[in-house]
Amino acid sequence: MLSFIHTADVHLDAPLHTLTDLFEQRQDDFRRTMRGIRDLVLDRQVDFWLIAGDLLEYHGGRRSTALFLRDLFASISPVPVCIAPGNHDPWRADSFYQTLEWPGNVHWFTPEWGAYEFPEKSCVVYGWGFPQPHFFESPLATFPGKLVGYQHHLMVLHASILSKETEEHHPYAPVALQELADTGMDYAALGHIHKAAQFLHPTKKSVFAAYPGSPEALNTKEQGERCVLYGKIDAAGKVVLESVPVGQRQIRRREISLEGTETMEQLIELLEQKLASERSEDMLHVTLTGERAAHFVPSTAVLSQRFSHFFQIHVTDQTWPDVDADKLMAEAGIWGKWLAKLALREQQATDEGEREIIRLARREALTRIGGSMR
Repeated sequence: MLSFIHTADVHLDAPLHTLTDLFEQRQDDFRRTMRGIRDLVLDRQVDFWLIAGDLLEYHGGRRSTALFLRDLFASISPVPVCIAPGNHDPWRADSFYQTLEWPGNVHWFTPEWGAYEFPEKSCVVYGWGFPQPHFFESPLATFPGKLVGYQHHLMVLHASILSKETEEHHPYAPVALQELADTGMDYAALGHIHKAAQFLHPTKKSVFAAYPGSPEALNTKEQGERCVLYGKIDAAGKVVLESVPVGQRQIRRREISLEGTETMEQLIELLEQKLASERSEDMLHVTLTGERAAHFVPSTAVLSQRFSHFFQIHVTDQTWPDVDADKLMAEAGIWGKWLAKLALREQQATDEGEREIIRLARREALTRIGGSMR
């Protein structure tokens, strides 16, 4: 049996602009997570650590972070660490990947397909690395094929599997699933897509490729638990994957209705109840929704301060006031004319998308009107 830990898209030293003064603390989280993954490699006694790109930012990556990685990888020697650079950490002459001296157990893949042979494991690990940040062709077009005489064949690749999972991403290094299956790999360790996904072989109908997702969240889309993959391959080439949580903090999004609150004190009490189960070390994005009294406009600044025991909290107010729109339109004042025009536009809308935009505009109008009534 062969085993591995599969990581991708760590993005060490990524700018994370929204964190401002918390940036360095968050970078420490990323390094702690890498140490945790290292410990997992040792605890599970795996044969390989596979890293599928976007490990250390090419733009903004610090020498101290590169040295941290060098020492981290050396600490698990002789376990091989196989790394395929991605679009954020391409194989460039001036990158730390080429200018630092790395331990002997670190194996880099370059823009020329590489194959590292491990006869004692009867395994070959293949890989390819980005030559520059933008690459729009399939790297598999130049894949030279498998080496003979080995039982197991693994691949490490930063690429976009052409599927619904990649629609929101730049199609860098686009690869068709059938094209990947045709390489004959037992397992392809993929990177680039930050959402975990596993792919079945088109004919064998068993898992043969996967994205582990980013091990630490980088933006609000990456909420919830973040993991790496622990994989085992049996003598017949069957792959079994286990998602192992490794992240230090989670991004959590909560939508909370005001439920008739009319004062800041009532709202704070409501949020204390609703957020009681959330972990203080996490990053919360709270959206206030629902109808509220026209005289009450929540202060997001006060809420952010009162709930500052969370590592980070961001509060957005999307409530609307209980304004009598029909009465305002009947009075034919400036507010009523505004609402009447929006009502007419909604009636004349030709599709549901346009109507939804007009409804959002109406809600914003009611918010402005309610604000003037405090």
